Amino acid sequence: MAFSNLCETLLSADIKPSCDNPIVTGVEPIGVIINRNDIDFANIVYNGTRKTVVEDLPLKVGKKGYAISIPSNTPFAGTDTNLVAGTNSNKFTSNVGFVILNNDPDVTEKVIKGLANGEFVVVIQNKYNNKDKALTPSDSVHEIYGLEKGLKASAMGNDKYSADTDGGWSVVLTETEHPTPAYWFYDTNLVTTETKFEALTDVATS
Repeated sequence: MAFSNLCETLLSADIKPSCDNPIVTGVEPIGVIINRNDIDFANIVYNGTRKTVVEDLPLKVGKKGYAISIPSNTPFAGTDTNLVAGTNSNKFTSNVGFVILNNDPDVTEKVIKGLANGEFVVVIQNKYNNKDKALTPSDSVHEIYGLEKGLKASAMGNDKYSADTDGGWSVVLTETEHPTPAYWFYDTNLVTTETKFEALTDVATS
C-alpha cells in the first residue's frame, strides 16, 4: 500500500508581477456585508476548476445583504490577511476594517448592536483589476471575507474627537485561523459579476 499526504499542496505557478498591469493598493468605497446565517451555503456555486472562486453566493428567501458605504480616501483601512503558524498546518487570520460616519439612535440600534454580536460575510471591491488576463479578466476585483468561519467583531469604538471617523464608529471584523487564504466572487466577466454583487443587497425571492 502506497502512503501519501492526501492534503499536500504544492506551488503550481510562477511567482512574478504583471508588467502590463501592475498591482495597485486600495479598495473601492462600496462593499456588502451579509449576516452569515442568511447565506444559502448548500447552493453556493464554485468554479469547477478554481475552488476559491465563487460564481453564485445565494441568500435564503427573504434575506438580503447590506451596503457598506465609506466616502473616505482610505475606505476599508485595516483590511488584511496574515499567516498564523499552527502545530499541524498553517492557517490565516483576516480582518475587515471600516468606519461608520454616523452616530444616532438608528445606527446604534440597527447597526452597532448587530455588528457587536453577529457573524458575517463581507464582499469588498479591490482597486486592482487584472484585466489583462485572457481567459478570466477582472477576476481580482471582488474578494470575499468570512466565508469559512465567519467574521466577528474584534474591535469597535466611538471616539468623539477622532479625525479618522469624524466622531463616528471604527469597526474591525475578524475571521480567525481559516485554512484558505482568500475567496473571490467572479462569474464570466466583470459586468456579470458586478450585477451579481449589486443583487446581494436585494431581497432574495428564490
